Amino acid sequence: MNIVIPREIATALNILNYNGFEAYIVGGCVRDSLLGNAPKDWDITTSARTDEISICFKEYRTINTGLKHGTVTVIIQGMQIEITTYRIDGSYTDNRHPDTVFFTDKVADDLQRRDFTINAMAYGKNGIVDLFGGISDIESRIIRCVGEPDERFGEDGLRILRALRFSSVLGFKIEKNTEESIRKNKQLLCNISKERIVSEFNKLLMGLDFHNVMMEYRELVEVFIPEIRIFNDKEWETILNSMKHTDSLVLRLALLLNETGNAERILKTLKYDGKTISSVGLLSSCRDEQLIPDKIAIKKLLKKIGYDNYTALIKFKAAVFKARGHVFFNELDVVYEAEKAAEEIIADNECYSLKMLDVNGEDLIGAGISRGMILGDALNELLDLVIEGKLENKKEVLLDYIKNFKLAVDK
Repeated sequence: MNIVIPREIATALNILNYNGFEAYIVGGCVRDSLLGNAPKDWDITTSARTDEISICFKEYRTINTGLKHGTVTVIIQGMQIEITTYRIDGSYTDNRHPDTVFFTDKVADDLQRRDFTINAMAYGKNGIVDLFGGISDIESRIIRCVGEPDERFGEDGLRILRALRFSSVLGFKIEKNTEESIRKNKQLLCNISKERIVSEFNKLLMGLDFHNVMMEYRELVEVFIPEIRIFNDKEWETILNSMKHTDSLVLRLALLLNETGNAERILKTLKYDGKTISSVGLLSSCRDEQLIPDKIAIKKLLKKIGYDNYTALIKFKAAVFKARGHVFFNELDVVYEAEKAAEEIIADNECYSLKMLDVNGEDLIGAGISRGMILGDALNELLDLVIEGKLENKKEVLLDYIKNFKLAVDK
């Protein structure tokens, strides 16, 4: 079995081997290579200790990334490569990080501490090291813990969500003993930071098989999003079906949390970033907006939320109607007609925002309008009249109207 390794990684392995140390690529890069996928990261494990790694790469720039855990980052031709000494983890009193680590000379010890068999393989000059049946589990499309599942999850509760993430992304089934342990130990997720949960949950949501995983392991999601307990089984399936009709994380989150009535609060509790929170919140707040193929109505909504958010709302509504089935096909047709009308508005450069008006604040000040709230009111009145077709979007027409507006204000 041959794995194609980037030149920089091969250089690092060769340098370690030349200096008398064992060295392998390890973990996800081996798994992804065997699956025929391009690895996102390349990690190296070695029998060399951190001081020995630094000596081996004295001709290169090195960063002491995590000496406590045996990791040195080496930069070869601009590529940052994490090289970590074989290690054995001590006890995990916080269900997340080992209290201590012990370095070892045996690659078998290092592989034995890893989470799942498909991540517990190494590859070096003599081929692949697969001590726990990782190749067989890849062929069988199985997620299985290395050793005893209760021990692996007790060491690091995040592994529970990682199992679901791998099942979603790879389309693998979770092996029976591992599944039973996941359900039994689900409350360990309460000990995990929200940021770590969000990182894994986002990947789960964007996996090709997220629908089946979320159906089968809903109780796991309820641990960190208890608000979804309000849905009955049919409602839950409809929500997941709607999410299948979009490939956007923001839209999937909005569809997932829409009916809870607390989307923004839930995302804040989970410590999502501000942009995601505001985007999901806007979609939730607009969920009752009627999308109709009327250009005036569309331009007013475009003024309110902007074109990007409008297109997201189109996709949001379409996903909801598709999930609800043929009864809502008429509503779906109307949504698509509204989408087409919006595209015509954009193609024809029809005015729907203040920046598209043929006048600006300075023009109105020059026409005698005072700064402040009155200026804003005047600009918005002009925009509304242009949107409604009552005024042409031409500077002379707009300024002429402003004279009457000023007279009304002065009175």
